Amino acid sequence: MEKTNWKTDRIELKKMIEELDGRIIIAIGVANGAEARQLHHTIYELYDQKAVPDYIGGFVTYISGYLCSATYGLPDLGYILRSEIVRQTDIIEHATWMAALDTSKPAFPIGVDGDTGFGNEPSSIILTCRQIHKQGGQYIQLEDQYGINKSCGHMAGSSGTGKQVVSAEEMIEKRIKPAVSYASSQDDFLIMARTDTIASHGFDEALRRGRLYVEAGAHLLFVEAPESLEMLETVAREFEDSPALVLANMIEGSPMTPYLSPEELHQRGFDIGLYCVGSLLAGRAAQARYFSILGRGGNVMLRAESSPTRWFDGFNRVIGREQTEMWNRFFSGDI
Repeated sequence: MEKTNWKTDRIELKKMIEELDGRIIIAIGVANGAEARQLHHTIYELYDQKAVPDYIGGFVTYISGYLCSATYGLPDLGYILRSEIVRQTDIIEHATWMAALDTSKPAFPIGVDGDTGFGNEPSSIILTCRQIHKQGGQYIQLEDQYGINKSCGHMAGSSGTGKQVVSAEEMIEKRIKPAVSYASSQDDFLIMARTDTIASHGFDEALRRGRLYVEAGAHLLFVEAPESLEMLETVAREFEDSPALVLANMIEGSPMTPYLSPEELHQRGFDIGLYCVGSLLAGRAAQARYFSILGRGGNVMLRAESSPTRWFDGFNRVIGREQTEMWNRFFSGDI
């Protein structure tokens, strides 16, 4: 205990990219600190079992605007403020610091959904980058939707009539360039540019913007909501030789983009596979079953698919009950 490294370690995203060697990075969305710790424990258990495929070059803990909005019981339609996503970044950074300390294994890099940057002036973008970076984010994702009525990339705009986007020039001059300028003076911060133009301006415009955003200095590229497998494959092929890593966003159950596994994305040449909301969707289904059993007067302990006797202790282990008890006992002289 006395030799505990309180600083712990966190994997550097830049180094992960340098060592990628044709493999794919998997970014997984988490809604809270408990999920972030569970992700850390689960992935390292897979590493210990040698169950992580060779084609996966690393993992990212992803902070999603959709999930952040959902914690307030709201859809991802631009209702959260910069302060909320910054606070969420701080929560996830702290939770994964504790997980790394608990397991003596480095925390994963944190990627953050910065929406439109929370203000369309360059100064707002710089402040957003600074605050997210300060809280532990290693990349920020910025998109080209209008800031006032933006929506989840897999929703049809705030009014259900389509997503509205700013011009490519405005996205570059007011969002990407200020963000890249900030990142260029940091050792551990990257910029992801996302375009939402397929639905409103067509696929060719999305590809054109992708090229422009990379030329403007974006380190990572995100073409949102390709509508077919052919479109997905074209995105990967179009940016195969790009200096930017190319991401594909997979939403479980979304009708907008064909769903592919990490292996299938790797086979098609993508550098990053983003699975940003699946953990919440899977958890919601389990919660609905739990609520339904109770609502019908049933016994959850008898109806559970796994052993409920392990639920409480297992969850407490993940969120650090034993860990913090050990700290208290050690510094009280009990051990």
